[in-house]
Amino acid sequence: LYFNGFTLNQMSFGGLALGIGLIVDNAIVVIDNIVRLRENGRSLRDSALTGTSQVGGAIVASTLTTSVIFLPVVFMRTISGMLFQELALVVVFALLCSLAVALTLVPMLASRYLTLNRGEAVGGGGPLARFGAWFRRVESGYARRLAVAIRHRTIVFLVTAALLAGAVLLWPLLPVELAPQTDADEIDVDLEMAQGTNIAVVNEYLHELERIVREATPMDQVRHLTIEIRPGDAEVELSLRGAGERTMDSFAIADRIRRETAGRIPGAEIRVQAQSGLWMLRRLFGSGSGSAVQLELRGYDLELADQVAHNLQRVMERIPGIEDVNVSRREGRPEQNLIIDREKIANLGMTVSDIAQTIQTNVGGARAGVYREGGDEFPIVVRLQPTDRLSSLDLGSASVRTGTGRVVPVSAVVSTERRRGPTTIERVDGQRVTYITANLAAGAALGDVIGDLRDRLSDFALPADFSLLYGGEYEEQQQAQRDFTLSIIMAIVLIYMVMAAQFERFLDPVIVMFAVPLALVGVVPTLLLTGTSLNVQSLMGIVMLIGIVVNNAIVLVDYINLKRREDGLGVTDAVLESARLRLRPILMTTATTVLGMLPLAIGGGAGGEIQAALARAVIGGLTVSTLITLVVIPAAYTGVHDLMGRLGRG
Repeated sequence: LYFNGFTLNQMSFGGLALGIGLIVDNAIVVIDNIVRLRENGRSLRDSALTGTSQVGGAIVASTLTTSVIFLPVVFMRTISGMLFQELALVVVFALLCSLAVALTLVPMLASRYLTLNRGEAVGGGGPLARFGAWFRRVESGYARRLAVAIRHRTIVFLVTAALLAGAVLLWPLLPVELAPQTDADEIDVDLEMAQGTNIAVVNEYLHELERIVREATPMDQVRHLTIEIRPGDAEVELSLRGAGERTMDSFAIADRIRRETAGRIPGAEIRVQAQSGLWMLRRLFGSGSGSAVQLELRGYDLELADQVAHNLQRVMERIPGIEDVNVSRREGRPEQNLIIDREKIANLGMTVSDIAQTIQTNVGGARAGVYREGGDEFPIVVRLQPTDRLSSLDLGSASVRTGTGRVVPVSAVVSTERRRGPTTIERVDGQRVTYITANLAAGAALGDVIGDLRDRLSDFALPADFSLLYGGEYEEQQQAQRDFTLSIIMAIVLIYMVMAAQFERFLDPVIVMFAVPLALVGVVPTLLLTGTSLNVQSLMGIVMLIGIVVNNAIVLVDYINLKRREDGLGVTDAVLESARLRLRPILMTTATTVLGMLPLAIGGGAGGEIQAALARAVIGGLTVSTLITLVVIPAAYTGVHDLMGRLGRG
């Protein structure tokens, strides 16, 4: 963190929390193998040296596979990708340090301080003896059942394929959004009135809104309330107590205020928004409004754009899950336009500049000279008295001199027109754009709402030269999905390359890669059962899973190859013996990773929901895939080698 200039923030702390369960995995595998050799009668020094060398290649490969999955993330240039760069680098550095410790410090300490006597079983005669004996029975039972599963490989593969197909079929049921909705401690109540409304009137309505908000809000949940007034609009801002100090979340309070303020102030638009814990991201992803749903209506004609935008607003207001629909272009500011009759002034020998100068002198004033006193100069500005410039009628009676010296009233050459002018004109890529924005109701997922909106707007007729785009969070969500899809593909390729280099053959990495799709069998049901959406956090968890789930398979396949190479065992005997001996470290590493992420998955505390989706995806995918891997990988190993043997004989 220090040498890379990182700060302690939500992402770096998340990386440290995620790394807690992962960094002990390498040490567990090394210590387990050392203990296994010590139980078989080896000396402490020999157990440490041989035990570390036997699994050294496997833990190097597993660490590299977990590290390389973050490589595509580091080079992502979208906002969502940049968010995870800190997390990725923190986890990678922690894993590399843990690998160095597992290969150096752990064997050294084991060779000197391991308390297990030569040939003694784990637990000895102490209180752990019964657990050790029970676990040895579990290992033997697992080996017997695995032998049955290997004899019936076809059934194993069919059941696995059915589970995977079920997970794929359940995938569309996952709600989709950009980022998880997180409870924050701020609620904004915006009051918007017509442009040109007297600020005294706005102030009167603001105090009425404040009274309604105070009545609708449980004030024991509020730290303080502030109001702000601006020309044409105002705001009531609630700062809530911390999440641990209140009984209602911010979304429930916002819904309550929204119900109580609806229709209470005539002529005003009121929008209530509970700021998500990721509200700054919403401002980055959108047009700066902080709203979750955003449509971009592009077209040159402003009046026609206003009509279409309000038609879209009415459609959006009928969609469940959408609240506080708003059109970015407000009703124009009242203005009086003076239209000069160019033909008349040309006949009278005047120019547009002459008329403009006269109007400026009468209304805004003109500098007639300076007044000097004591070395200071004060400008002398001449203009009509306030009572003579109250309206455009007074302006029309002002006189202007023609080119021939005649004096005519301004009204003789100028006509007036009342209308409203746009306060702002927003552009994207040179095109005029009108934003139609909305907030999501509590619990509504962005993907589901956009899906309903697309269905409603499928037959919406746009005028010629107008286009409608989905922007804001949805646009970034689509880009994030594309980036993470590419990251998953690159991660699979990089993991295969690392394993091919480690195993020095192309077949064994293919067997290990059978573990990757099995993660979906655990991820999808876990997200559905916990009510977690598919967002950038859970997608990041799936990317991490690709590197984590292969670790157990790497340890198992590497040990099978070791048994075949050093002990001369056949394929089936090597698989059964290796699976029995590697069961303990596989279960221990899985348990430490799951338990290390459990506090994150609970999502307690302020902002805890941000990392909860990632942890839940990893826990569900890793737990289920480990249990399936213990059966599928041995079955796949024997099946592939039997097939290669038959092809070789053929």
